[in-house]
Amino acid sequence: MNRTALLLCFLSLGANAQDTAGSNTPAADANAPAAPTPAPVDTAPPPTAATEAPRSREEDPCLAEEEDEADTEVLGALRLIINGENRALANVKLEGLERIPEPVVRELARVPDQGPLSAEQAALILQRLARTGLFAKVTPAVRLSEGSTPVLVVTLEEQPYVASVDIEGLRSDELRDVQDELFRLPPYSFDEGEDKDDDTTVRVRIETREARVHIATTRECPSPYPPRQLLASYKQGQFHPGFVWRGLPGALERALDEIRDEGYQLANLEATLTTDGRLVVRVDEGTVEAVEVQGVEEDVAARVREVLGIKPGDVLLRSDLRRAEERLETELPFLALRDVETSAEPATRFVEERGEDGVRRYRPEEEKERSRQRKPRNEEVELSWEGLSGRWKHGTEDAITTQGRRVVVHVSPRDPSFDVDLIPMHTQVTGFAPGLSGSMKLWDVRNRVHLGLDAALTIPLRWGGQRIPGDPERTSFQRRLNWLAGAKLQVPVLRLAEAGVQLYDFTDTFDRWRMGAIDSYIYSALLNRPDSEYFRRRGYTGFATWRFGPKWLLGAEYRRDTYDSLVSFSPPFSLFRRDSAPFPNSPVDEGRMASVVGRLEYASDAGRAENVGSLFRNPELSLLRNDWEWPERTAVRSLLTVEVGSPELGGDEEFRFWKVVSDSALYVNTSRHGGLRLRLRVAGGEDLPLQKQEALGGWSALRGYAFKEFRGDASLLASAEYRWGFLGAFADVGSVHQGEAGWMDPRLGVGAQLYFGDSVHLSVAWRTDERASLSPEARLFFVRPF
Repeated sequence: MNRTALLLCFLSLGANAQDTAGSNTPAADANAPAAPTPAPVDTAPPPTAATEAPRSREEDPCLAEEEDEADTEVLGALRLIINGENRALANVKLEGLERIPEPVVRELARVPDQGPLSAEQAALILQRLARTGLFAKVTPAVRLSEGSTPVLVVTLEEQPYVASVDIEGLRSDELRDVQDELFRLPPYSFDEGEDKDDDTTVRVRIETREARVHIATTRECPSPYPPRQLLASYKQGQFHPGFVWRGLPGALERALDEIRDEGYQLANLEATLTTDGRLVVRVDEGTVEAVEVQGVEEDVAARVREVLGIKPGDVLLRSDLRRAEERLETELPFLALRDVETSAEPATRFVEERGEDGVRRYRPEEEKERSRQRKPRNEEVELSWEGLSGRWKHGTEDAITTQGRRVVVHVSPRDPSFDVDLIPMHTQVTGFAPGLSGSMKLWDVRNRVHLGLDAALTIPLRWGGQRIPGDPERTSFQRRLNWLAGAKLQVPVLRLAEAGVQLYDFTDTFDRWRMGAIDSYIYSALLNRPDSEYFRRRGYTGFATWRFGPKWLLGAEYRRDTYDSLVSFSPPFSLFRRDSAPFPNSPVDEGRMASVVGRLEYASDAGRAENVGSLFRNPELSLLRNDWEWPERTAVRSLLTVEVGSPELGGDEEFRFWKVVSDSALYVNTSRHGGLRLRLRVAGGEDLPLQKQEALGGWSALRGYAFKEFRGDASLLASAEYRWGFLGAFADVGSVHQGEAGWMDPRLGVGAQLYFGDSVHLSVAWRTDERASLSPEARLFFVRPF
């Protein structure tokens, strides 16, 4: 019987009592239904005296709070006993108490020592008794003896008393939280200094007829919580015997939720309470019975299970599922994880079974989802964190799910992937030349051969009246379209990360190891200071790259290119410094050059299936890691390339040379946002064409000095940088070999940096030679070239 039915019985009793007292009101039929009364929830604080009678709802707004569903479970049906005549309730008698003193119960529920009591006041007493959380059952009855006044007799069944606790099958580092949840205390009973749950409720009343919305913030009325000394609890790891507040089934549900929140996806538990109060809780962390893969054929599914790393018999943690998903995305990029909508896990309730020997056993049982009742159009909606989170938990979407004790992986063959990026190209030899780069990859679900296609196009715009004075033909040549197209294959069984060819005719530079493309474009457009020299390169490149483990890369290229010099347009096309001289773009050795390039790379922080290759390939730059972001842990990254040019390879006679580039960096993390970065770059060769000669000076290449201030056929550069959070300091030392003059004296540049993230930073730098000054060079950068 719910609480509304209980009040109907009381109202019927009250009507009969008034009739026997001689009221002029016509006698009411005892069997006639009474008008429905809203079910109240009493959360008023305990009174100071047990003799104080409970107030009505009109006098106490806390009595009109929403009904607690748990009360309905502990309140029994009211039995109305009338022996010949109806009379008013004289008082309340409590029965069934064993360990709890009756004065304490009367104080908590505000049970008066004597009557008379109205029907509503009696109902409120029953509600308070149920809300104390001390009783598993509250059974009311109205007892009437011949010639006496009716008495409300309430039979109380106390919650289980726990004298000792033994939790089995749980690790010690997770035991404390489970103990706290198992024996949770009422909110007002928390120790001073401990966090309390926020009991603020936002009430929104929506009146659809008048199209009005009322919002009010209130505090929940306190419930008649029992004294702490009566309740079982843990304090500083020590157990205090007592009654389980609101019962063991709810306590076990909270403990199980806590275990699952700790990550044990398949966990469950059972409990036994002996007659002497010894509670034994047995925790099963949950092991996987089977792993299923849906969406692909069995031979592919076997590979998925291998990479997944979850086997039958394993204890399943939420972190295992997260890491498994990351491994699948990294090592099997030809498969797509398919999120499926899953309903919320059914709530687990605990059923109490009492044996003939008095031992109570508690076993879990999944509760069927209750049907939802339609809400009225004009309604009050409570918005609270708990309520909102409950709504969000109705369903989720995951690619790796659990069904019972089975792990189910939902995958599908990956569709062709597309990637398009904007190229905001701006140089002083082309002007503003915006364009697009794009790539497409066709995946083989059996991981045999994957096909990739690359393309790029930029269009020089004729803005600003730029030209090369007296040479309209070269002006037209430098305004030609820049394009690139390529195709490549990936063959995992041969460890071949890429094998393909590129065709191109575009404006290129070998200075990307100094400054990133976007920074060069920005400073070209703003200040006429691109800090990069450009040339025209057209031809083709064939390449093959192997991955030997996740950290090592070995590659080879054949390059056959025709080079042309480019001249800066006049006047400069920039937002500022338009009255300055055109940027000096050095000429190159023109003609057809054919060469082979071998490379060896190592990156200790590289991922197993990390993308390899670059749209604009360059012997100075890495194919394995081209972002140079600050790593999350200590790491080493190293690049070694050897290029040999010869007429026998198909080039002109004058292009016979060799060049070696070694560029290594060490990152040592000393804190979350701090650490040391060391770099050593050595490069040089013999009979180098102008475009392949070495030079130091400028950003990331001996900072503080002018762009390419020192030129030669070989260079040595060492950099050290330390970062403290958002601040950093650096020092660069470099020297250039200048033919017969040999190595010049080393130059030192120093500076500081202000970080706005791992890559974006403001740098200031000073040179330290005889031309040093107090005024530094300063730039804001968006990418790091190393």
